[in-house]
Amino acid sequence: MSRIKKLLTGTVGLSVLLFSLGASAFADVSEQRVQVVGSGLRAFQTPLQFNDIRLDVKQDQSSNADTTITVVDARGTDAGWTVSMSSTDFTIEKDINGTVERFYIPASAVEVTTEYSGPVTGAPINFNGGQGRLSNRLVLSNASQALIQANPSFGGGTHQFNVKYNFRLPQTINKQDGTKIGVLAGTYRAEFTYKTVSGI
Repeated sequence: MSRIKKLLTGTVGLSVLLFSLGASAFADVSEQRVQVVGSGLRAFQTPLQFNDIRLDVKQDQSSNADTTITVVDARGTDAGWTVSMSSTDFTIEKDINGTVERFYIPASAVEVTTEYSGPVTGAPINFNGGQGRLSNRLVLSNASQALIQANPSFGGGTHQFNVKYNFRLPQTINKQDGTKIGVLAGTYRAEFTYKTVSGI
């Protein structure tokens, strides 16, 4: 009886030892890595179209246009960004006594105001708290000027802005030689150029 008891005890002890060794053999700790690759900075705008003006020389007149600018900052650098714009003068060509002449309205006839609609993704930008700048009645010119800015550490993700354009029709327009004449009816054309760059 004593011999059998010792044998059983030995068997149980061996089984526990084997189980303990087996559990240690399957333990594993490994470092896993996930690399996040930035995909760039870009901006795009919905179509912009000014409404028509019915000429009335007795009062000041203007034309308005509203668009949405979406800025996507997927670089993962928190470097900040700037959306800027410039404009050529508004021009029109007319046949005057058999000669085609060009007349223009300066780019400064347009003022631009931007409003923050909010983030689509990412953290909101607190423009009132110094995290960026929005244009307010920015007078356009041939030189590029900041329209929207997000300071470094802010602006990551996708953000939307409502942009309001106001074109004020002057009482006179200019000929190529600088001569001023009354406003001519027709379609005036200008080119708006937008740029999105890193930093402010």
